[in-house]
Amino acid sequence: MNHSFIRLKRIVYQYFSFFANRWPVILSLVLISGLLFLFQATKSYLGIVGLNFNKSLTFFDNPQNHLQSTNDRTNFLLLGIRGFGDQGEDLTDTMLLISYSHLSKQISLLSIPRDLWITSLQTKVNSVYHYGKFKEDGGGIKLVSSAVLESLGLPVHYVAVVDFNFFKSVIDTIGGIDVDVQRQFTDDKFPLPGKETSLPLSTRYETISFDKGFNHFDGETALKFVRSRNAQGDEGTDTARNQRQQLVIESLKQKILDKEILFDPKKLEELYRIFTNTVDTNIPSDIYPPLARLVLDSRSRPINEIEVSTDKDRNGLVVLENPKPSYLYQNQWVLIAKDNNWKALKQYLQNRLDGKQ
Repeated sequence: MNHSFIRLKRIVYQYFSFFANRWPVILSLVLISGLLFLFQATKSYLGIVGLNFNKSLTFFDNPQNHLQSTNDRTNFLLLGIRGFGDQGEDLTDTMLLISYSHLSKQISLLSIPRDLWITSLQTKVNSVYHYGKFKEDGGGIKLVSSAVLESLGLPVHYVAVVDFNFFKSVIDTIGGIDVDVQRQFTDDKFPLPGKETSLPLSTRYETISFDKGFNHFDGETALKFVRSRNAQGDEGTDTARNQRQQLVIESLKQKILDKEILFDPKKLEELYRIFTNTVDTNIPSDIYPPLARLVLDSRSRPINEIEVSTDKDRNGLVVLENPKPSYLYQNQWVLIAKDNNWKALKQYLQNRLDGKQ
């Protein structure tokens, strides 16, 4: 018994001496192994998006050194179109301006009303991409960027145009999203695709309902949530619709930044495939690393949500109006700056972006 105990002590002492004398070497080997693993994993991720290793190092630099910006802001315009096979497939039902401040590292989200009037083009902003697209190659992105600058005074540096199937595919790929629905509502006239001319009229629609509180949405349900426009009460307004769009974007951002998605190469590869196959954009792949850094830097900061509508804002200000007579606007229901004061609208937005209102 004593001999066995002595032998055990000797073995333990030998192992302890071995590690004690060589711990710097062992630690170095562990670190090197970890770095090699990280390097190999990084190479795999870079291969997914077609980047070389040197380009990826821009992730560790200040994003502003690699992204276009104006007054320390980089602005992205996200357009949601109906998609191929749908009536008015190039009309933009959703227009979100995502503004990133390089100083505060905060993202601001502005929902642009689709009925906003563009004076120089004599049309509503939701048709601008459509007209520009058929004018020249890349014309849709150029024209809609110009329209946003004209009406809102906000330069657009990057544009991404996606159809509704893109959002559906992304949300399904990441396993759905959890959305905190602010108000319960029912829409008895949600249009069924392909049934636009069906008779009787009741066959053209379905009834959809959403309960207040956290709801888990798959892609199709999330689309119905943001596209609904015929609910009774406040949820039937474009303002409520814009708010729902912002809720989904925020939930989507949180889910994609979850470690289960970020460290799953298969999911990342599928997301990248969806992006490259369905998105019309002027975002070059070599700025993906600084974009990823931008998103990570802002992940812990709440999104600054901005709305422009005919309703009073939190300070009692109204910035848009429906003008009369309508024949001055090709007999369309449109929105313009309150009292036709576009300069005041631009200043209002700048103040909101700067956190002054």
